[in-house]
Amino acid sequence: MNFRDIIVFDFETGSRNPLTTQPTQIAAIALHGRKLTIQPGGIFNSEIRPIIDDKKAIEAGLDPLEEEALDITGKNRKDLAKAPLPKTVWKKFEDFCNKFNFRGSSYTAPIAAGYNIIGFDLPIAQRMCEMYGTTDVKGRQAIFNPIFKIDLMDMVFSWTENNRDFKSISMDFLREYMGFPEESKENAHDALQDVKDTANILIKFLKFQRNISQKTKFEKAFANGEFYV
Repeated sequence: MNFRDIIVFDFETGSRNPLTTQPTQIAAIALHGRKLTIQPGGIFNSEIRPIIDDKKAIEAGLDPLEEEALDITGKNRKDLAKAPLPKTVWKKFEDFCNKFNFRGSSYTAPIAAGYNIIGFDLPIAQRMCEMYGTTDVKGRQAIFNPIFKIDLMDMVFSWTENNRDFKSISMDFLREYMGFPEESKENAHDALQDVKDTANILIKFLKFQRNISQKTKFEKAFANGEFYV
């Protein structure tokens, strides 16, 4: 049984490659591991100042800001130039995450959650920890649980892969299919709106799974010798 808190987080970025992109915003919501409610002080949101000058970004080994990405996220270079520096934001984010580590150990660290975090957000978080924050003795990020993670994209796929109604598992499709209000759709690709929507869907699925798991017998499920393969 899980007693660790869950932190749903999301980056907005200036390009698509998680290994070289520049984050422009990070938001997170901390959920109580058992109650699945927002923890007190459990909302984080900040823009992040990227390297605005394309040439300097390339020299630093990072992607220059792409206008298409800025358009999608509703950001512009002028405003981003006034945002806090990455080091400042990351220190505050680490402090935020550490509030929800009830014993201060890697085992009790909060579980990272989000949409496509395994392929995108977690590699960025790893890079940010290496550059500005904390890593463990193995060089891994040290703010989230090193073992467990919840990628909502994989969860949605596993529960809907045999459902013809699901034409897509994108967040845009899920918002429409699950009846989110227009405000959510209009503010999509703002990190705070995205984590709110992701958290709501995640809670829905976790409650569903918990209910189903209480009614499904796994203990000695193969004791009768009947296997699938």
